[in-house]
Amino acid sequence: MILDYSKDFEKSIKKLKDKIALNILSKLIEDLEKAQSLSEISNVEPITNHPFIYRVRRGDFRLIVEYINGDVRIILLEYLRRNEKTYRRF
Repeated sequence: MILDYSKDFEKSIKKLKDKIALNILSKLIEDLEKAQSLSEISNVEPITNHPFIYRVRRGDFRLIVEYINGDVRIILLEYLRRNEKTYRRF
């Protein structure tokens, strides 16, 4: 798949100090690049009331992505630790 990165995603990565979480993210990005569709990735769920936005769960962290099926393109929106504010803007 083709991956694009939003400015919010880049900001969330710069703020992240946890090296384990960064390693998990790099593995997840590799998996997304190799995959032909989101169904090949484990722990993917659509976000309620948003037909093209999904979350990918890895431990305590959530990768929020927008999946554009026509081009098989994914836009990485945010990478956050799961808490009550994680899904607020979606």
